[in-house]
Amino acid sequence: MRLEDDPETASWLDRLTGDEEDFDWDDGNQTKHAKHDVAPNDIEAMLRHPLLFAGRIVEPSHSEPRWLVLGTTDTGRHLALIFTRRGDKLRPISGRPMRRKERSVYEEACRQA
Repeated sequence: MRLEDDPETASWLDRLTGDEEDFDWDDGNQTKHAKHDVAPNDIEAMLRHPLLFAGRIVEPSHSEPRWLVLGTTDTGRHLALIFTRRGDKLRPISGRPMRRKERSVYEEACRQA
């Protein structure tokens, strides 16, 4: 996966509070998260904790822009979330546990904050 900076989306993401109305949920995206044992409330909780906005996904390419963010849940799980934007709502595409390298990058960013 190749990422690039996107300050505008990072700023928009900072304004979200993690409330249910910030999200665009449907059966399709909830099913995809369930296979990784990630519940909608886990993803919503990520926005209430320190986030690391990794950037816009440019490879592989998709028909609509996608972004990657790293964060933790209320229970301390470290998750990676791929999402897209639908108007002013965050549409989760895939939530999963962070990979080892992602977790290392996230923890270092939190130490430096």
